[in-house]
Amino acid sequence: MHIRNLILLVIGHCTLGSAAPMLVLINGFIGARLAPSEAWATLGMGTLVAGTALSTVPAARLAERFGRRRGFLMAVGICMFGASVAMVSILVESFILFCIAMAVLGGTLAFVQQFRFAAAENAPPAKVSLAVSLILFAGIGAALIGPRLGVVAVDWVPDYPYVGSFLALILLSVICGLFMWQYKGRSVAEHDRDRPRLPLPQLLSAQYVLGVICGATSFGVMSLVMTATPISMHHHQGLSLADTSSVIQWHIVAMFLPSLLTGYFMQRMGVYWMALAGLLLNAACVYFALSGVSMTHYLGALVLLGAGWNALFMAGTQMVATAHPGPERFQAQANNDFVVFAVQGVASLSAGFLLAMIGWQGLNLVALAMLLACFMVWTYIGMVRQFSRVRTA
Repeated sequence: MHIRNLILLVIGHCTLGSAAPMLVLINGFIGARLAPSEAWATLGMGTLVAGTALSTVPAARLAERFGRRRGFLMAVGICMFGASVAMVSILVESFILFCIAMAVLGGTLAFVQQFRFAAAENAPPAKVSLAVSLILFAGIGAALIGPRLGVVAVDWVPDYPYVGSFLALILLSVICGLFMWQYKGRSVAEHDRDRPRLPLPQLLSAQYVLGVICGATSFGVMSLVMTATPISMHHHQGLSLADTSSVIQWHIVAMFLPSLLTGYFMQRMGVYWMALAGLLLNAACVYFALSGVSMTHYLGALVLLGAGWNALFMAGTQMVATAHPGPERFQAQANNDFVVFAVQGVASLSAGFLLAMIGWQGLNLVALAMLLACFMVWTYIGMVRQFSRVRTA
């Protein structure tokens, strides 16, 4: 394994990856100040997710043509530009300009998602799961640094709250750029750059399809339930903001802390069984959520949701990374990320609507339906694989 590159990727994820949790925290506050009405306050978050989804294919193609190192340095530049536009939007009190800045910063997050695939490229096939788990574990660092620095820097610029938060984001980008400058990834051969796009049917191997569906399901279920939880807990059930905050914090810990062991267990169990474990953990989350609306039920459900997301997303990532490890990997990874974050965006935007229309229990039944669909694909592909082995034997 290329340990030096992996360390640089971990540092890059802790710095540039901090943009996501920071923006999740401060986005609504800034939107409430700039939006024409409170109903539009979360539009900035929607444009952030949309910017991420729409940038996945261009980000992968840039990395394919110029290499991972230059791709990450481009991400640093995009982040600095987007943060600068966000600062100007606050100074001139323009909500439209703020939404544009969020869309630009969404492009940065599309590059951040490539850290896990870059880690897979720096490990032998037998160690891919360990390398990917290391990057996901670095998400704890990003989750701690981003929101904390965003709050500390709120009043760095007097009379203009949150301008300092984006100054802090620019500082993190500079730090990331200094480390990414030292990154030495696989060179992109000239003939690979000019290689024509593979037809979609050639990409859709059974392993690749299952990997994409696992990734999309993990993010779809997680975004749907997590986005609805604060509203259900605080506004519908009357639980305190402190309890709600505590549940979300433990959920974030459960998303990333298992990465210390997930890679090891994936090596022992195999990627397909790890995907099943993720599905079962998510199903247990739905069971807890449907069992009651006390603090204990919410906490148990969100911890299981985080652990289930970790297992299912890691399994999906390894399936995608190993299904197409050659020059076509950028195309395969871009298509995967576009599907994953498009599903995440739809789930995030649908959470409030579903909660209002069918309630907390109905929303969790929708999540259960998504899990059952993924399980059916897992079962079908598992049977196909077993049949192929028997026929080969």
